[in-house]
Amino acid sequence: MNSYFATVEQQAQPTLRGRPVGVAPMMTDSTCCIAASYEAKSFGVTTGTGVREARRLCPGIAIVEARPQLYVEYHHRIIEAVESCLHVDCVSSIDEMYGRLMGVERTPERTAAMAFAVKAAIRRIGEALRCSIGIASNAWLAKVASDMVKPDGMTMLLPEQLPEALYRLKLTDLPGIASRMNKRLAARGIQHVHQLCAASEAELSAAWGSKVLGAIWHQQLRGIDLPYRPTKRGTVGHSHVLPPELRNERDAYRVAMRMLHKAAHRMRRLGYHASRLTARVSFLGGGRWKQYAALPQTRDTLTMAATLDTLWRHKPVRPPLKVSVELSELTADRCATLPLHPAQARHEALGDTMDRINERFGRDAIYSAAMLGAAHTAPTRISFTQIPTEDEF
Repeated sequence: MNSYFATVEQQAQPTLRGRPVGVAPMMTDSTCCIAASYEAKSFGVTTGTGVREARRLCPGIAIVEARPQLYVEYHHRIIEAVESCLHVDCVSSIDEMYGRLMGVERTPERTAAMAFAVKAAIRRIGEALRCSIGIASNAWLAKVASDMVKPDGMTMLLPEQLPEALYRLKLTDLPGIASRMNKRLAARGIQHVHQLCAASEAELSAAWGSKVLGAIWHQQLRGIDLPYRPTKRGTVGHSHVLPPELRNERDAYRVAMRMLHKAAHRMRRLGYHASRLTARVSFLGGGRWKQYAALPQTRDTLTMAATLDTLWRHKPVRPPLKVSVELSELTADRCATLPLHPAQARHEALGDTMDRINERFGRDAIYSAAMLGAAHTAPTRISFTQIPTEDEF
């Protein structure tokens, strides 16, 4: 989907159509745009542009507050629309998905017809919604192709066009190559896509520091369709930029506890135990604090809250801007050690009970006193890969 959050806002609010639009997590000039419409992008406003800077670059821009629940609702409607034309094999993020073509569907003529059918189905949801479709012999190349023509593009990379069709791209146009990897490649004499395509598997393995990654890049550049590789979740966390009225010690602590409760609830839903908790705070005027502590392979919120409280006592007293809590070193429930002490078992049962109450009577129907005053702060957001469920709003 093209400029997804911004175009959903344009669809939901017809007065915004054709106008430069920036979507911000909250209505304050101290935050940044998490999405920009193509009208705003023509003025140099992009994802990550500060709201104050966006207003300077584009005086007529409309800044709207993000509505994650609306974006998730449209996300499910879009999946249904795509499914009416093509089975969705994988949902990569809130605004990206792919499907595998089979048999006669793989002829260029049939493939193009299916792509235009998908576009038409999405347009029936809303005329402001636009998507770019990439077609290639593997999912990675299809992602590359989808980025080659925006907005509302359709690009097909046929095997006989490879790798020459990629030569006009920059290395950083390829998914998986950001600024740091770009520097590593440059240090090995690879500064252009044609040099990357010409590199041997051994050279790519050396550049990535991994034989597995080197083999993957060597094959996907050549259009080889690689099998799906399941990933293992490494962390569950939440962060929140504090609005001006909460940028004080007491409220920052309460919001941090709120972040922990959200992370613990999501972790239990996903079926994991955590063995490490990390807290981070960014301060107004610059500077950061980070501290972590080991956990006894737990899934109960009380144990994690006590650990966060201990960490927090070591935090410098400075005006806070952003708080983050992360649970890591995750172990699947089926592989975790069962509680050895009755108190630990009771704590885990209490966490499960609180989850059930909140799922039945609404989010934060019951919560820890440490969250008092912050229970309704830090509304549910959408990360790059984590799509919230309806009961998280």
